[in-house]
Amino acid sequence: MQRRVKLGPERERFFDLLRGPQEQVPAEQCGDVLVRDRLGQWTYQFAVTVDDLDQKIDVVIRGEDLLESTGRQRALARLLGRKRPLHFMHHPLVRHPDGAKLSKSAGDSGVRELRAAGVSPSDVLGQAAHAAGLIEQVRPLTQDEITGFFAHQ
Repeated sequence: MQRRVKLGPERERFFDLLRGPQEQVPAEQCGDVLVRDRLGQWTYQFAVTVDDLDQKIDVVIRGEDLLESTGRQRALARLLGRKRPLHFMHHPLVRHPDGAKLSKSAGDSGVRELRAAGVSPSDVLGQAAHAAGLIEQVRPLTQDEITGFFAHQ
């Protein structure tokens, strides 16, 4: 049986670290939030919200295709007891030359395949930072350098 969380008309206002001020009204976007599907499985919206809370995540960096989910996840997190809201950055998607989104399900390489091919973690971070518009040219970056992009927030 499906399970939903009823959302009120509240606006979710947040600052995206790349895109600036954002405002969403989750109840208007999707109505009540589905947390268990008809098969009894936890939904993505609920699972990532619980995982972020459980793992004490402070900053979420993900693709722009997930920007619309942010308001729902912030509302769910608050209902689950999160005191301080997460910081989010939604980066542009890496695409094929024809504009199609790269996708592991379509056979595109993921981080695991890059690592197996000998690509270093600092090279992956540098490529990701460049794709997100954080640096002008691709170069290796350390985890501390990436963290430094968000220290002022």
